Amino acid sequence: MPVKATHATLSAGGDAVYDPRARQGSIPVKFHLDDGSILDGALILTSVEVEWLHQQTSRLVDAHERALGGTP
Repeated sequence: MPVKATHATLSAGGDAVYDPRARQGSIPVKFHLDDGSILDGALILTSVEVEWLHQQTSRLVDAHERALGGTP
């Protein structure tokens, strides 16, 4: 039976890279497998996906700040 990924986390210290020729971004991640092992990998995003991810993470930051009693 193949091992399945349970989730992915950002790699500590890894920097996102944007390739303007390919119009893709790459973010280093670690895939956590259900057998307890971890594999290094990358999240590859198109330019549209990079913009969408920016919008989504901005919403998370706003929600986090509101939860801490910061500005709305």
